Amino acid sequence: MSLRSRALFRSTTFRLTARYSLIFISSALILFVLAYSLLSDAVREGDRAAMAQKIREYASIGQKKGNAALLEFIRIERENYDYDDYYLRITAADGTSLIDLTPADQEPLPASLPVPPPEQTIQWSILPEGGAPAVVEVATRTLSGGGAITMGKDASDRERLLRQFRVIFAGIMVPVALVGLAAGFVLARRMLKPIQGLIDTVRAIDTGRLEARVPDLGADDELNELARLFNAMLDKIRTLINGMREALDNVGHDLRTPATRTLAAVEMAAATKNDPEELREALLDCAEETRRMVSMLGILMDISEAETGAMRLRLGTADMAALVAETVEVYQYAAEEKGVGLSYTAQGPLLVTADADRIRQVLANLLDNAVKYTPSGGRVEVVAGRTDGAIAVSVIDSGEGISPDDIPRIFDRLYRADKSRSRRGLGLGLSLVRAVLYAHGGAIDVQSTPGAGSRFQFTLPVAVGAQADKAA
Repeated sequence: MSLRSRALFRSTTFRLTARYSLIFISSALILFVLAYSLLSDAVREGDRAAMAQKIREYASIGQKKGNAALLEFIRIERENYDYDDYYLRITAADGTSLIDLTPADQEPLPASLPVPPPEQTIQWSILPEGGAPAVVEVATRTLSGGGAITMGKDASDRERLLRQFRVIFAGIMVPVALVGLAAGFVLARRMLKPIQGLIDTVRAIDTGRLEARVPDLGADDELNELARLFNAMLDKIRTLINGMREALDNVGHDLRTPATRTLAAVEMAAATKNDPEELREALLDCAEETRRMVSMLGILMDISEAETGAMRLRLGTADMAALVAETVEVYQYAAEEKGVGLSYTAQGPLLVTADADRIRQVLANLLDNAVKYTPSGGRVEVVAGRTDGAIAVSVIDSGEGISPDDIPRIFDRLYRADKSRSRRGLGLGLSLVRAVLYAHGGAIDVQSTPGAGSRFQFTLPVAVGAQADKAA
């Protein structure tokens, strides 16, 4: 057997086709057997009912009036009614034949017939005539005074009809089997079409065609649902791959700048003629750029730890109002220098269970962005308060706003809405903000209108003790 033939026999299409065909052919065979059984029983029952009725009648006459009266009744019946189609044999108790009638043009019954049961019930049997084509069905019953009565009828036509029925069925089963195979193959191909589409898509992706997708056949079944889920998974993977590529591009760009400056400082120091002041300035430049690269890597590690639940938090009860006041005070000078008004509203205490240093980091990143992207003459306001069992902090600015296309991605690592990178930054601040808040069981939301400003609001659960005091 060739490898191709083995692969065909092992294929799911072949196995499903074989199973569907087997079910179809078996069903047709079972239906034929049932139809044949019902037909043969109906035909035979018709013949047997007539003979059983006559045997009971003869047995009743013989029991009541004796064998002589029975023979006279049979003679008169044969003269006046058409019963010439039936075999009839009556034997006495000693086995001698009292009457033996045979239809015209038929061979007589054999001398030895099946022995009837003694309980006066009818016994049925089929008698082939010594190899002759005629088939006789006989019924035998014992008489009350001894002896037996046997009645038979030529069943050749009936058996010939049933034999023709069997031949016709055998001829029909061939096209039925072919139809079953064809239907099984069509059903198997139809059922496996989504699977074949899945295989073709995987092969296409393996060759580099990442845009390939499984065709949606529109059917509302499990296989088509699998295809839709597979396509959704591919879309997500493609989005992740694109995000990784973009992140790598951004990392390369952001690391290249400090690396280039560090290299330039080293080359400048190497070109100086042992001037201590110039060497010191070069070393300070190298330290600053190195610190910037270390800061980027550290923030990336913090984000990864927070998203995986590995960030170590020094949790304690902290007053959000105090944290807001401290952070606003830190950024007050930078805002005044840029000509941006900075204020806050926070009526404390607003107690939360949190790592105070990490929450300061969250507030600092949000305020830094707000001041950075708000032009001179604008305003930045921080509002903290209690809402729905949580502490909510909003950072509101009147800056340039965020494009609706950028809002879904501003929390992604290394994503920067400023494609020109005209403002200095790593594109990690908002990613860190969200990661730290999620590590605390909080959430953050953003609302922004281009040209009108933005509103970043995050929430943290109220400290357990503060909830109990409020309830009391």
